[in-house]
Amino acid sequence: MVRKTRRRLLPFMLAILLALSTLTGCAKRTAQTENNESAQEESKPNSSLGITIGYSDDLVPVEDPNELQRLVDEAYAAAAQEGIGLEYKGEAVSDNGIDFDCYIANSSLNSYDMFIALYGDAELTDELYLSQLMRPGSAFNHLTLNHALPVGSNTVYVAFTQVVLEDGEQKIRAQTMVTIDFIVEES
Repeated sequence: MVRKTRRRLLPFMLAILLALSTLTGCAKRTAQTENNESAQEESKPNSSLGITIGYSDDLVPVEDPNELQRLVDEAYAAAAQEGIGLEYKGEAVSDNGIDFDCYIANSSLNSYDMFIALYGDAELTDELYLSQLMRPGSAFNHLTLNHALPVGSNTVYVAFTQVVLEDGEQKIRAQTMVTIDFIVEES
């Protein structure tokens, strides 16, 4: 019984190996073709600018070849650090311009407390709201602003700021900014 099963499986396994081999060859040819086309495309002048940017001839090697590796290592270390997990809805709605139904959260994926600050302008001079700390996994579903926004759609700048306790003091760990449309409906 085992020999019959092996005899039946052998042609099937050979067919699979042949198919995989064919697919691998096709993938390599496709990649080579795409690389060639990409290289040809890069050598063409930029149609919108009418120029081609070439390589400088007057370059010298870096003074410390280890410096480049150090910078790459630092970039990898920075990328490996935990960022800010964002969780919010892109719109908040109000019928009076002050009280808004919204969803702005400190994601449960975050490890740090945070606070949010809302501003009515890109220069961050018109403070609309400043929260206290939020634990990871908590959210606002309603906010009352410092002053009313006009009827219509208003772009509000929201700063998510993570806080860490170091040497007994609260310090900013990370910060990021998003915009949310605060919509004031006509009553």
